[in-house]
Amino acid sequence: MKLVGTLAVIMLLTTAAVLPVQDTRPSTGNTPGGVRAPSADLLQTTGRITLLRAHDVGTGWGPTSDSIDGEVVIKLDSRPDQAYGFQLRNDDKLLARQGMLDLLRRAFNDDLIVTVNYLIESGKNNGILLRAWLSPFQRGSWLPLIVS
Repeated sequence: MKLVGTLAVIMLLTTAAVLPVQDTRPSTGNTPGGVRAPSADLLQTTGRITLLRAHDVGTGWGPTSDSIDGEVVIKLDSRPDQAYGFQLRNDDKLLARQGMLDLLRRAFNDDLIVTVNYLIESGKNNGILLRAWLSPFQRGSWLPLIVS
């Protein structure tokens, strides 16, 4: 394989866009971070973690009318007015949530861009974090154009 001509630089830029995500679950029942309200929307956003907080069971996050019943809370630079959290309890979801906390910790420590899916009620600022992932390319990364 040869590197032909100049290097092609691919800049992946993130946006603060909130994308709706198809939600096929019933509107009530348990979710991976607490009880889902019937009016909660499943959304997606991308950004860098500006806050990663872990705290004792029952202490929660936010005011009574807009609280997260969870032990892990994050905030993103793209949505500084919102926080997302999940429970880290000794139940059947513990291993998955520990994995999500490890991923969030890595993103925070290495200043990586993370994408999250979350449930949030209309008009509220705090939601339930359901999924988080890292993309293979980060802002400012480059990939040479390789032709064989």
